[in-house]
Amino acid sequence: MCDAHASSVGTLLTHGSLVFIFAWLALGGLGVPLPEDVALLAAGALMYQGDIAPWIALPILFVGVLSGDVALFLLAKRLGPAAYDKPRVKRILPPERRQRIEEMYRRHGGKLVFIARHVMGLRAAVFAFAGINGMPLKKFLFWDGLAACITVPATLILGYAGALHIDRVHRDVKRVEHWVVLAVVVAVVAFVLVRKLRCSHYDRSCS
Repeated sequence: MCDAHASSVGTLLTHGSLVFIFAWLALGGLGVPLPEDVALLAAGALMYQGDIAPWIALPILFVGVLSGDVALFLLAKRLGPAAYDKPRVKRILPPERRQRIEEMYRRHGGKLVFIARHVMGLRAAVFAFAGINGMPLKKFLFWDGLAACITVPATLILGYAGALHIDRVHRDVKRVEHWVVLAVVVAVVAFVLVRKLRCSHYDRSCS
C-alpha cells in the first residue's frame, strides 16, 4: 500500500499540474480508486518546489475535493434506493457496509458526513448513502465543506513539510558524503606518508 501511494505521489510530481491534480481529486471523489490524500500531499510538495502558487492552488484544490463529493452525492440522490443495484454503488456500498452505516447514520445524522471525510475507506460509501437517503444538498455541503476546511490545508501542510524534510535530508547526506570523502583522502595520505617514513627509517638502519 505504501509503495503504491509513493508511486502515485511520484506520478503526480512528475506530471503535476493543477489541472491534473484537480481531475485526480474529482475522479477520486466519485469512487474511482485514486486516493485524495495522495493528490493533496503531492500538491503540497509542488508548493514547496515553487511549481504551484498556494494562493491559487488552495481554492482550486478545495473545489476539486468538493466537486467529486457532490457529484457522487447528487448521482446517488437522483437514483434513490435504485442506486444500491448499480455496480459502482454496490462496490463502494455493499449490504454489510450499508447496515453499519445505517446504524452510524441513526446515531450521528449529518455529522457522519463530517466524520467520513476523515476516513478514506468510509468516505465514498457515506456520501452515496447520504444521497440515497435524501439528505438535503445544503446540509451535505455544510458538513462536507466544514470537514474539507480541516483536511485539505492539513494534508497540504504535510506534503509541504515532507518535501522540506526530504530536501534537508538530501543536503545533509551530501554534506556527510563530502566529509566522508575528505576523511578517506586524509586517511590514504596519512597511510602513504607513514609507509614512506617507515621505509626511509629501515633504509637508514640497514646502512
